[in-house]
Amino acid sequence: MTHPNPIIAEMFDPKQFSETGHQLIDLLTSHLQANIAGTSKVLNWKIPNIEDSHWNYPLPQHSTIKPQDLLRKLTQEILPNNLAIHHPHNIGHQVACPLPIAALCDLVASLTNQAMAVYEAGPSATMLERQVIRWLCKLIDETSWNHAGGVLTSGGTQANLTALLVARQVSSRKENPSSNAWKDGIAHHSPLRILASEHAHYSISRAAGIMGLGSDSVIKVATDPNGRFDINALKIAHRNCIALKETIIAVVANAGCTATGSIDPLKAIGEYCQANRLWFHVDGAHGASALLSKKHRKKVSGIELADSVIWDGHKLMYMPATVSAVLFRNEEDSYAAFNQDASYLFQGESHEEEAFNLSYRTLECTKRMMALKLWAVFSLYGIESMGALIDEAFAKALVFAKKIQKSPSFELLMSPETNIVCFRYLRQHANHKEANKHQSDIRRQIIQNGAFHITQADLHGVTWLRTTLMNPFTTEKDLDELLENVASASQTVLSMAK
Repeated sequence: MTHPNPIIAEMFDPKQFSETGHQLIDLLTSHLQANIAGTSKVLNWKIPNIEDSHWNYPLPQHSTIKPQDLLRKLTQEILPNNLAIHHPHNIGHQVACPLPIAALCDLVASLTNQAMAVYEAGPSATMLERQVIRWLCKLIDETSWNHAGGVLTSGGTQANLTALLVARQVSSRKENPSSNAWKDGIAHHSPLRILASEHAHYSISRAAGIMGLGSDSVIKVATDPNGRFDINALKIAHRNCIALKETIIAVVANAGCTATGSIDPLKAIGEYCQANRLWFHVDGAHGASALLSKKHRKKVSGIELADSVIWDGHKLMYMPATVSAVLFRNEEDSYAAFNQDASYLFQGESHEEEAFNLSYRTLECTKRMMALKLWAVFSLYGIESMGALIDEAFAKALVFAKKIQKSPSFELLMSPETNIVCFRYLRQHANHKEANKHQSDIRRQIIQNGAFHITQADLHGVTWLRTTLMNPFTTEKDLDELLENVASASQTVLSMAK
């Protein structure tokens, strides 16, 4: 056949792509403008079970709509019922309102579809990723990380898993130089343990389960009142493991824990790990972006002592989801995660030969061209502008914290170290259980009326309302409105209970 079927030709028609694409960009531009202006609700809440019934269509056997119908459906049904990410009242989860140019780069990545399993499946994409990885390692430390390297992954959970797989391989070999946990498993090893902050992300225990260690192999280390790793508690946990003849494969610290944004004392932990030959892993998914700011990078001082670091671009680097980096102070370690043969992909006999075949070091075989958006943003705006986003987010959190402290109706958990603020509405004469339920009820009321998007966190049996202030369009006026909405929601909840 010299020409494709007419139906297939229409599916790939460049002219139709251009026409629909221009209309789609116009539609998204209007959507972005409306989001930033905050002219609609941040969330058009619908009951999930009822909404799901409205989307229960029969599977189309042939074309049922035209491109214009698709655009109309996006305009009328899909976009209005999404969470308005760029809305000033979207201050809930650690999900970036992405930079528009980064979103356009994702369009390029989608159309060109570079699989990136090996170099030949994505030559430029591979070079972009290597460049971005070098930049990120340089931001951690130019001197001690001069032999560093790593890869990009689809999210921080996968990045944490990759780092801990490396830690398992390297640490178990310290016990037995001939050990190969990847090949032989862990049955003949002494029990393997991970020491992690009690506020460690759930992906740490999930990784332990995936690796066959069991989630109980993660030993939770106590934190201080500000949510930071207690170094003395770490020492006690370490001594207990030694007494029980258990092997610690990694100590995991937070550079910005999910619940409170607290940053562990990285320097003290790193020095202790080096002195005791323990693998030091830093989950910097959220807070590693402080490295972009001249003003705030000192908050993550000691991160350069880590053996491995993860860093999410889709958080405080304002990238579309998902793009995460898993970085190793010694690039050679990065090859320890996945030791396997696949002759249809890998033909090299050394790490140097396989350096450009990125799936040799990642869980993914097919790998999206994630680096383009990071490379473009760094190239267009530079560290100075990226750092300005961090400075504004952290400053906004302090402003909000002071507002909370000034009001007798609210309680602040702690002064924010990054851009996450936790607080409670004080309900008079409520017992502990009632007070906790009241916070959850307030949040539910606010979410369902679409006024704001906030979250909650449970810490040591206490429920707190939680905000993540990373939206550059959120103003002081919006923060005042949030406190008013919380107070109003409290009264609504109480009146509904009568």
